[in-house]
Amino acid sequence: MNYWITNEPFVISALMIFLGYLLKRIGVFKERDGEILARVVLNITLPAIILLNVPSVPLNGSNILLPFIGLGCSVLMVLLGLVIFRRQTPLDRGLSMTAAPGYNIGLFAIPLVAGLYGSAGITRFALFDLGNAFAIFGLSWFLAWHYSPLRGDESLGVHGIIRMFFGSIPFVTYMLAIVMNLTGVRPEGIAVRFLEVPAAMNRGISMLVLGVLLRFRFSKSTWNAILPSLILRYTFGITIGGLILFLLPIPVEYRITIAGAMVLPVGLAVIPFAVRWGYDRDRAAAILNVGIPVSFVLFWIVWAAGRYLPILQP
Repeated sequence: MNYWITNEPFVISALMIFLGYLLKRIGVFKERDGEILARVVLNITLPAIILLNVPSVPLNGSNILLPFIGLGCSVLMVLLGLVIFRRQTPLDRGLSMTAAPGYNIGLFAIPLVAGLYGSAGITRFALFDLGNAFAIFGLSWFLAWHYSPLRGDESLGVHGIIRMFFGSIPFVTYMLAIVMNLTGVRPEGIAVRFLEVPAAMNRGISMLVLGVLLRFRFSKSTWNAILPSLILRYTFGITIGGLILFLLPIPVEYRITIAGAMVLPVGLAVIPFAVRWGYDRDRAAAILNVGIPVSFVLFWIVWAAGRYLPILQP
């Protein structure tokens, strides 16, 4: 009985993902509907969670390192990708490089973490996601443009990059939450009660979205195109995540945060980036699709290791 109680957040999340997949299979939802719901999560429910949690977190010690680790891991992935993807066709290489940086924190990790660790866990992953946002809206966007068949003479420019960052509601919300934190401003009263409404919706909608986006049948050419990206992501994630989990001399909860983030799927932004810059949309979606069940299992393993292995206990 205790085993089921401790694993209940994963069981509930898995059932919600399955429900989303089932609703798609019987025709209630289409995959495009999942992308619309994902926009609701990223632009409404996730910002509400950020504003409820980040302004009150102490920005010191291990907390202050999380955004830099979030960005640094993506930079390492890109450097490895430059070597690993060099023999792919230009289009496949561009998509693989676009999908190399970034982790799916808002749609995948935070809903799970909310059930496992509550507001403290949400805050740690949100701080990691701050650096991750720079990787996605800066590095990934630049790589999508750099390798794009539509690039031509179009210059990305500083203004284009700034528009990418500040056109992202989650990124702007992170910036606002950090400013609130540094200035001592906290949401209170009706503001808190208002934010609690969309925040409470986040976990359920996020898990449904992941189920709606799930797809398991792809052509052989699609598998050949996406496997290098998936192999890099999970080989890097398992290796670095394992070393961090067992060896990094920081508190256990931060080791779990970083190691858990390392095994997450690619961010949803890879799909609109692919569409914008002329890559195969279905292949971009396939990288995310395949990563959802793989990351779910690996994330559970990281959580179980952090909970059960004596070497990880304080």
